[in-house]
Amino acid sequence: MTLQDLAPFAGTRTMLILVGLVASGKSTFAQALEHHFPQFRRCNQDELGTRQRVESLAHRTLREGLSPCIDRCNFDVIQRSHWINIARQFPGTSISVIVFDTPYQVCSARLQERRSHPTIKDPQQGQAILASFASDLQFPQPNEGHDHILYLKPSDHPRPEYTGKDIGLILQRLQASSTYFKRGNIQPHMQASFVSTSSASIQTQGRGYGARHAHRGGRGHRFPSSRLPKS
Repeated sequence: MTLQDLAPFAGTRTMLILVGLVASGKSTFAQALEHHFPQFRRCNQDELGTRQRVESLAHRTLREGLSPCIDRCNFDVIQRSHWINIARQFPGTSISVIVFDTPYQVCSARLQERRSHPTIKDPQQGQAILASFASDLQFPQPNEGHDHILYLKPSDHPRPEYTGKDIGLILQRLQASSTYFKRGNIQPHMQASFVSTSSASIQTQGRGYGARHAHRGGRGHRFPSSRLPKS
């Protein structure tokens, strides 16, 4: 029996929206997801160049019966709404979110070591972009329209790579999370990952990551949105 035979979402479509700061781990996860579970297709704006191209690939992926994995920061409700609206054009498609709840300091340290990003050319640029995104990041709220949501912290996966089993277990947790949104409660297996992050973000809705973590880097230099990388 293959990993695909055991995987949640097998035989169904889901719009998988990744949320998180620059260097929070989204692309590492998305690349491993596509490799181990090819029913998911990574849609990355840094590589495609524009959001419109990402939207086009997401449409094509859903038409082919596959699941798009939107690999960009998706830092607020407006950014996420583009993918939710596309998913709703394809009846039967669920909407899933994985939030990479990676501390600012961890992202900053990773950017200091990063040398091969398609749009971030040096550590100084990366730090400025990180500070800008941190001031704007708003964690998802239940009324945005998700069917499934999962928060991942670095301690949930301390290794630098994902095996197929790692990805499969994350997908299982993601699919099992649907009860929270349907019934308005938190399941026992979700409490550690959800309450520690989501409840804090609900209290600061509209103030972004920077309000919760002002001591981690402040607002920094503000980049026009057209110049910012999205993953």
